[in-house]
Amino acid sequence: MTNRAGLLAALVLGLSLHGAVPARAQEFMARGGSSVVLGARVQVQYEASGEEDVPATFFIRRAWVTIDGSLNEHVGGRVQFNAQGSSVLEAYLELKPSEAFQVQIGQFKRAMSYYWLAANSDLPLIERNARVSGVEHCPGVGGVCSFGQFTGSLGLDNYEPGILMTGRFAERRMGYRVTITNGEGLSRKDVNTRKSVSGRLSTFFGENSRLSAYVALDETLDSRGTTMGVPAYGAELEVGTWRNGPHLLVNGLQGRNWKVDDDAGFAAFQLMGLWYRPFPEGSALAAWEPLLRFSWANSDSAEPGSISGTVITPGVMFYAAGRNGISANLDIYGSSDDRSHWSFKIQAFTFF
Repeated sequence: MTNRAGLLAALVLGLSLHGAVPARAQEFMARGGSSVVLGARVQVQYEASGEEDVPATFFIRRAWVTIDGSLNEHVGGRVQFNAQGSSVLEAYLELKPSEAFQVQIGQFKRAMSYYWLAANSDLPLIERNARVSGVEHCPGVGGVCSFGQFTGSLGLDNYEPGILMTGRFAERRMGYRVTITNGEGLSRKDVNTRKSVSGRLSTFFGENSRLSAYVALDETLDSRGTTMGVPAYGAELEVGTWRNGPHLLVNGLQGRNWKVDDDAGFAAFQLMGLWYRPFPEGSALAAWEPLLRFSWANSDSAEPGSISGTVITPGVMFYAAGRNGISANLDIYGSSDDRSHWSFKIQAFTFF
């Protein structure tokens, strides 16, 4: 991290802790009668790995500044900066002519699965890909074989420039999300004449329950240097919602692991359960939230063949106020070579 980024993160955290900045986003009136909401987040993490020669370390996991603007109820936009890495994560114009059709033009999180769209301020799971430092077990994508590792490393849930269309219809019982992007990752120019397309169709039932199907067709270069379409498809079940009692999220996905070779496939499954439980009024803490994640993934590889892995993550989040708090996770990874690995993580969340 650069000195400038470190100073900015320290300033943001210091102002928050000393009360100079209230623990909520700040709204301003801007030119043209528009309103602007300024917010920021800092997440400081401690991570210890069970691997030999991998030191335990403290580091700043995120230092983000977010600016949301609104001209009226139909026109808005967002700019989100990664102050630590001096980069832009999101930057888009949003047009909202109706609830059934809304569009974003710019750079945004592509995200087929809602698992990757959920704000990290609501998710007590510290690392969505279940990273264990020092473990490079999974062919092509590296790291551990998990649902989050495949979706992230294969670019299915990354930030990309393009166009996004979303909406709810049929009296809000149905919803959709479609993206058309370059397929080359964050802020990168396209390298061929095709675009990557992903879509999700959801049906909402009961109270805070949803069943979704999603599909992606990525454009990438094959071993001969020609463009090919790489498919991936899956389903997602969500029962409950964030920060409100019990919550279940189940994902299944399979597709092509093009980082290995043109014909390699992969499959992944994940189940995550959470339970947000408020403390009695007047308590020093606002709430606590235990979680349990189970993730299994498998990929083909010419040598030594099929490789799979399983991650189990118990954890707990303690909320001090609003979105501020401390989370602890233990990622336990079992690989198909009968080895076990683990990583213990603690993260402090500061949002305002």
